[in-house]
Amino acid sequence: MLPEEIPAKPYYTIGEASRITGVRPHVLRYWENQGKILRPVRRRSRHRLYRPADIQLILEIKRLREEERLTLPAMRRQLRSHQDIPRISPPSCLSSEVRQLLLGLKEELEALRELLG
Repeated sequence: MLPEEIPAKPYYTIGEASRITGVRPHVLRYWENQGKILRPVRRRSRHRLYRPADIQLILEIKRLREEERLTLPAMRRQLRSHQDIPRISPPSCLSSEVRQLLLGLKEELEALRELLG
């Protein structure tokens, strides 16, 4: 659960996620690209959108790094063994903007699939 002073939103930008968690944006990008731990939603513009579950995951990764001094591979193992948080929001919880974004991505993927055979 998110701390009470954080506004409840379906998605947060990387800047908002950084301010909420105290983890700098370049570290969040590192955990995504090198650590393969975070998987934020991407907008068509390729901007990252973090869900409340992602914010919770960032806080847990931060705790594992600072308190337990785990490496990225060790964090991945630890998190995999405790993955009971659903990674995909139910469609009924998505805003119309995000739903339209996902439909557009689906159409693009289907077109690519046809091109590739």
